[in-house]
Amino acid sequence: MQIDSPERRFDLCDVEVETLRRAATERDLDFDPGRRSYTAAELSAYGLVRESYNSQELRGMGITSKKVVTSFDPETARARDTLLVDAPFANKIRKWQIPVDICEWRTMITEFPPDSFVEPHVHPANSEEDPGGSLRTILKGSISYAGRVFGPGDWFFIPNGVPYSFRSDLDRDTIVLYSYAFFAPAQGNRFSYPMEIEHYRVGTAAVA
Repeated sequence: MQIDSPERRFDLCDVEVETLRRAATERDLDFDPGRRSYTAAELSAYGLVRESYNSQELRGMGITSKKVVTSFDPETARARDTLLVDAPFANKIRKWQIPVDICEWRTMITEFPPDSFVEPHVHPANSEEDPGGSLRTILKGSISYAGRVFGPGDWFFIPNGVPYSFRSDLDRDTIVLYSYAFFAPAQGNRFSYPMEIEHYRVGTAAVA
């Protein structure tokens, strides 16, 4: 699911250009280091997905880190529609960023209908020394991952660079608090380029 319309144009910051370069290298695609302006469709062709809204976008929506924000606030209800992010490896799930500007991590709520399957994929490591990763805390329902069932209050962390897949509760909606440390969100990055497992294996074999 791609959130931004294909025609939407993005002016990329430095770390987003670097993200695009990395994605182009992984996929053996052409890359113009001097180009900054791309449509959402062009970014998607490189495999980029929107992981978050950066500080500039959040400020434009009136969201700051200078006040208390709770799940009961009107801006939180609006965020479910206005701060949607991409979820390319699962159908019908709804994933949205909470209206809080935390620079090193971006935090989302992910809503899974019963029996949602997240297809096997891997997120690129930020760097060898600091790969980053994703932290999921179950709020409602359950997730089956790595032979365990995680229910409300349980959590698991997956470093970037580690392939994974999971399935949500077969009978109930599942809601997850999802925090993701991807490449350079504090410097304005909004994008990443997760890969299907088979593509990742081919790319890894080519590098080895």
